[in-house]
Amino acid sequence: MEQSRFVKKLYERARAENGNVICFSSAPGRADFLNTHQDYKMLPVVPVAIERRTFIVCSKFDKPGVVRVKSLTLEREGVDNEDIFQSDDVKLVERKWFGNYFRSIHILFSRKYGRLKTGLSIYVDSEVPVASGLASSAALHVSLAAMYAKLLGLSLSKTELAELAYEAEHDIMGVPCGKLDQYASSYGGVIKLDFKPVISVEEFDGSGLIFVIADSGVRHSTAEIHSVRQFELNTAIKMLRELKIPEPLLKMLSGDYATVEWKLLEEEGLRKYLSTLPHKLANRIIFTLRMQNSTEIAIEILKCRKVNKKSLYKLGLKPTEDWMEALGEIVNMQHVLLRDLYEVSHQKLEKMRDAALEAGALGVKISGAGMGGSLLALVKRPEDASTVEKAFANAGASSIFTTGVGEGVSSMLLS
Repeated sequence: MEQSRFVKKLYERARAENGNVICFSSAPGRADFLNTHQDYKMLPVVPVAIERRTFIVCSKFDKPGVVRVKSLTLEREGVDNEDIFQSDDVKLVERKWFGNYFRSIHILFSRKYGRLKTGLSIYVDSEVPVASGLASSAALHVSLAAMYAKLLGLSLSKTELAELAYEAEHDIMGVPCGKLDQYASSYGGVIKLDFKPVISVEEFDGSGLIFVIADSGVRHSTAEIHSVRQFELNTAIKMLRELKIPEPLLKMLSGDYATVEWKLLEEEGLRKYLSTLPHKLANRIIFTLRMQNSTEIAIEILKCRKVNKKSLYKLGLKPTEDWMEALGEIVNMQHVLLRDLYEVSHQKLEKMRDAALEAGALGVKISGAGMGGSLLALVKRPEDASTVEKAFANAGASSIFTTGVGEGVSSMLLS
């Protein structure tokens, strides 16, 4: 469905049931481009916003102090799709109730900025596939935050909207998420999100980048994958500290996976110590260092759109002068690291990836935690995207779409 038709139907529904629409907002989903599984280690990550978005319109409700929510996405699926709550007495509902996303933002804004006294009727619909590793929940929360900010007359930055969306999901809903998705959805484009010494965002030119996103249809708990790898990292770090290692190295390895000075560590300097660890635990450390090194080189390519062949040689990659082909090589390298050293791939993902590479994709990697979910394929031309889409479909992908780089959150008052 074209975006204009998609939004038009949302407006028509709201107007038919409640009269004039007073506010419109939207925010994009995101794909996991570079440095996957590194944000919880406080290392920089590079997400890319997709062109598929979550849309929200709201009208005044004829019952003051009451908020009514309607999800057209869930309505199409034939499941519970409506929620109603009192503005001055909002509590989360037990179990995974979709309305908690709306309730959590309402609670947060009421605490920080004061309650909206008027009744609201909120309608939401989304192009972002749910549970596919494309940040559908962040797109919803960021879009809601932007809507509430407009209704309350607040001028909030993209950083503030991202932080509010994170606080609603993490602190109020109790979801153990990081901030990657919220910042990616709020800023849009291609960004480098760094966490040390404080959160910072660097934006890159995303023009010309084309991605094919394919959902494997295989579902796995992100929280389970993260917790296991985090435990393994902490075990490996503890074992390294118990060896007789130089004091400077010991200092870099202080704390846990989130406080280790990963950017200062070098694989060569750790090699003889890593050889004493169980193979799996050593691989978790090596993965972290190699992913970071390859991402640093990819970031320079994104900045300059030029290639330093010596940098590619250091990574063991074939030299090329084409910056997009070089990015593709790094994307492929990062998938191999995820598959072989972090062990988060899946048989179906590998089948799909092989098909996409044979069809001409420059690079294909896991987007998200892995063990299922989606793959991201970088392609050079629109005609290549069509060929790769067909290859993904033949390999059993449950859904596929091509996307350029999407814009960040937007909102406007209409009356």
